[in-house]
Amino acid sequence: MSTCQTNIDRDIVPLQPELSKQLHYSERLLKWNPYSKKNLALCYQFQTGRDGTPIRLIPDACIDFLFKCDRENPVAVVSGVQTAPRELVLAPDSVYFGFKPYSPKGMRPLGAAWHELTDAQISLEDDLKGAGWIAERLAAQETFDQRIAAIADFARLELTDDTYTPDFVELSELQLCQARGNIRMEVISDYTGYTGRYCREKFKEAHGISIKNYSSIMRFQNAVRMLSRQDDEASLSDIVFDNGYFDQSHLNREFRRFCGDTPLRFRREVLCRS
Repeated sequence: MSTCQTNIDRDIVPLQPELSKQLHYSERLLKWNPYSKKNLALCYQFQTGRDGTPIRLIPDACIDFLFKCDRENPVAVVSGVQTAPRELVLAPDSVYFGFKPYSPKGMRPLGAAWHELTDAQISLEDDLKGAGWIAERLAAQETFDQRIAAIADFARLELTDDTYTPDFVELSELQLCQARGNIRMEVISDYTGYTGRYCREKFKEAHGISIKNYSSIMRFQNAVRMLSRQDDEASLSDIVFDNGYFDQSHLNREFRRFCGDTPLRFRREVLCRS
């Protein structure tokens, strides 16, 4: 299997504003899975400060593998899709490396089903027996590039499913992403040829969350992206219109649900904070 690093496309990268403000933060896209259509993963790396302040994570509709790169005590955890804001508590003065596949489609089944990991995390070793070697290998590397190469090897050996062929669930996921969550169930049903009920059941089985929740997260992520563009004079009314919210009250409710703040407060206290 060949993998390819790609330049960052800011319009498709899952956003974690507080995480990206950590020390020495770097990120890069990796084409990690040749068997799926949604085959990208975000590789990222950062260093925590001395105080170990918790980091607020917001929903981004992705699963996540996070590694503490400590040669004496390497740690690896895997998280399912997040549907609410949560605090990530990390060790101070430590280097962390993350691998965030855009989709579990084309991935071998792990020990826990993805619906069991929704809003939860588990030790990678508990979820994938014999996978402890990758935490040790990542900790032994010196550079971000070396860790990306190591995680690509891990994905090839432990994660990719060479029996997989893209199915209607993955095609539905691609449609949802391209529409930034602003799409009706009837359109997905017509596109796939399956009933809406069957599409909903199979999507939740694969991802651990409903199509409705996934769509809401996609829409929220795009709204955060619009808010984060400091050189853009996008008003809240533009964000409401462009993302299919009913009105500003609807936008405010969704922001409180997914990040705990109103859009303007989130922009002021998180996005605009240096």
